[in-house]
Amino acid sequence: MLSLIELAKEGKLEKTGAKPKLPIKVDGVSSETLDVYKIPLEYVYYNDKNGRIATGISQYQDELHPANDQEDPQYNNFVAKLIEQDNSSALKRTEKSIQESGQQVYGYVLDDGRIVDGNRRYTALRNIRQSTGRTVYFEAVVLPFSYGNTTERAKIKKLELAIQMGVEERQDYDPVDLAVDIYQTTSGDDPIMTQADYAADSHMRPAEVKKYYDGAVYMKKFLEFIGASENNFNIIKESKVWSLFYEMGKSLSKNFGDDPESQVRKNETMNSYFGVILYQIHVGVSGNTARTHIREYGKHIVNSVDNEDFNDDVADMVDDLSESLQDKEIHTTSDLMQSLTDENETVEELGDTFDTYMRNARNSESVDQFIRNIKQNVKYYHDLNEDGGLIGSLRYNEVSEDQLKELQKYMRDLNQLSKELFSKYGDEIRQSNHYQE
Repeated sequence: MLSLIELAKEGKLEKTGAKPKLPIKVDGVSSETLDVYKIPLEYVYYNDKNGRIATGISQYQDELHPANDQEDPQYNNFVAKLIEQDNSSALKRTEKSIQESGQQVYGYVLDDGRIVDGNRRYTALRNIRQSTGRTVYFEAVVLPFSYGNTTERAKIKKLELAIQMGVEERQDYDPVDLAVDIYQTTSGDDPIMTQADYAADSHMRPAEVKKYYDGAVYMKKFLEFIGASENNFNIIKESKVWSLFYEMGKSLSKNFGDDPESQVRKNETMNSYFGVILYQIHVGVSGNTARTHIREYGKHIVNSVDNEDFNDDVADMVDDLSESLQDKEIHTTSDLMQSLTDENETVEELGDTFDTYMRNARNSESVDQFIRNIKQNVKYYHDLNEDGGLIGSLRYNEVSEDQLKELQKYMRDLNQLSKELFSKYGDEIRQSNHYQE
């Protein structure tokens, strides 16, 4: 197996002269014992454990095997295309900067050439070599660690998070990538670290890490629901519906407990959420608008007495939709969109039911607000009467006779209006009872 450290000892890697400054303390290494080397590109390969890469390759885990270009260039070529597709303009800026001024920021790699930090710089260098034919090197710190050593994985991850999510120069993570990274790092039979450790090392709040983790859980369940690979997160990334799973996780955690009965209702509601999400995707609602819709769904239906009725009303439609989608082969967002078009009648029926419940909920909220306003006004006059007809520190010796007569007039008007309104509401009650008969 390739060892960059051994190559360095043999004098086969050239030092740049730069001395790295580690962003955190890592047991077993220090800035004094590390150097930056000029590493041939064919010795280096992308890190399949990196959050920004794991999402893109997760659905090809059985087909792609991490390797440098000497062993198998297929892996690096595939990941390089993902990085270019993710942000081609940023990659072009990096290429231009390196061509004009050289590599200004060194990367980090493990002893076997796995990149811990510097994916875009490495991709830019590969492109420059391909387009110019020049010999170029990836300048990086070589860390004496390996993913093959389970005791060193946490150190590697801590350093990666410190570099890529540090407070001073925090890089924006795509939320799907971040959720997947949190899930893969903190779950499974042999987690690299706990959620609390991840929060501390990434400078995130523990509660926020938990929300991203829950979002990843529901993404996986959703992909299973539609018959796609449970790791095909690109479908969600391309559909721009991550926020729906984030909000869904918050709502389900808030509204359901751990007892068996509550878990049954939670699972029913989860399936209803999936139906609503498919409806949003079908009609082309995404981003902030979709997030607003799903929040209102959680507020007006999930967190209300209507939730069980809604679940009952859409259960058959949701089941039919899931079964139909699972019968199709869904590998891409296009596959999903076409399948939803094929099931347009079911999706539209589900959407009509959703819209009806939401409209009724909003109308009910308006009525409740109207009644609350009346109640507050009645309370004002009640308090006024309890205080002898005046409020605050007012005294009758401060009120003139004309002002008292004016107050009497307003009270007569109020009395007359209240009688008329009382009669109107009574007429409506009688009319409603008549229709019910």
